[in-house]
Amino acid sequence: MPLASQLVRARAATGLSQDDLANSLGVSRTMVSYWEAGKRSPNDRQLAAISQLLRVPIGVLLGYEEPAPAPDLASMLLRGAGLEVPDEALSGLADFVAFLDTFAALGREVNYQFREMRQSPYASGAGFESSEDARRKAEEVRSYLRLGMGPVGDLEAACDLLGITVYKANLGRDLKRTVSGAFLKHHDIGFSILVNLDMTRGRRRFTLAHELAHALFHSDDNPYLVSTATKTPRERFADNFAGEFLMPVEGIRRIMEDHGFGPRIEDPAEVIQVQRFFGVSYITALVRLRQARYLNPAQFDQFKLVRPVLLARALGYDIADEEYAPQPDSWRLERFPQRFRTLVRLVVRKGIISVPTVAALTRLSIDEVADLVREEAPKLDQGTEELEELREFEDTGIVGVA
Repeated sequence: MPLASQLVRARAATGLSQDDLANSLGVSRTMVSYWEAGKRSPNDRQLAAISQLLRVPIGVLLGYEEPAPAPDLASMLLRGAGLEVPDEALSGLADFVAFLDTFAALGREVNYQFREMRQSPYASGAGFESSEDARRKAEEVRSYLRLGMGPVGDLEAACDLLGITVYKANLGRDLKRTVSGAFLKHHDIGFSILVNLDMTRGRRRFTLAHELAHALFHSDDNPYLVSTATKTPRERFADNFAGEFLMPVEGIRRIMEDHGFGPRIEDPAEVIQVQRFFGVSYITALVRLRQARYLNPAQFDQFKLVRPVLLARALGYDIADEEYAPQPDSWRLERFPQRFRTLVRLVVRKGIISVPTVAALTRLSIDEVADLVREEAPKLDQGTEELEELREFEDTGIVGVA
């Protein structure tokens, strides 16, 4: 009974229960148990769906082929961490690799063009990892993205433009023991970045820029890199790159001049202005201003005690919910890159894969996936700002063919 035993083994390897498999295939759990006991066999259509869902070739399921040895990428990443990490990090690293495999498998079904980066266009010679080298290389990347000296804006969109996939997973909150992020050159997806979802949103943004440095400048001889509290020369380079990429010193100086303060920061409200302009956290802005010597040590220690969210709100800035406290449990669909969500809509609406199957693969609820792939977008509600804006455009004659 090769099919029965292979089915049990493959299902266990993916972490799916009999109920998960049954829901994904549109059969009863009893039927799945019959298959695994060798009492019945799935038909050809069901067998093809099982092969796709469990990522096991049909020949292997039927016992005609030997399973090809696959590299244990999650273990490779774990070894790269170089320390004992909590169980959350182990699970998160495995989720990262499983997501990339799923993304690749779905893409193959519809000949999806990933536009993935497989080799960095940026050179990084041995020994060129000083803070000045990091500044110079950050300037190169900003120039390619046409950012000038201004804010990066949507950093994930910038990574997408470069062909780099970004995924977020829960890896634990104690950064002295766990992983803040990782880079992996996936065999199908190419350059991919993992960011710890349990960190503050400011630290997540900094970590993404940090991992971008690894992808662009350390990937020639490192197919995977894991970022922890241990500071090697490469980690320090990535930190310096991230700071300069998010907040170039020349850009800081220009915004201070344009806003009529400086060259020394005298008030924490000025830090808030710089922070909000560059779209970084208050702490990131504070550190960068100290590094650029626009703050002296005494001011730095004093301004660390400021409650930046309250001050920003008093100054009239909009405050996001996550600025008060990290909310990793609220991240569901947002963990996945936009390209993946677009691909899911495509494969479901083409009938290639079912909503329950996507839910099982992504650990989202069926309702969440159903909302994502809905055939028609919900209509604008009466009284919403969007509907009022549409009326204003129509009233003023802006809507029409140019």
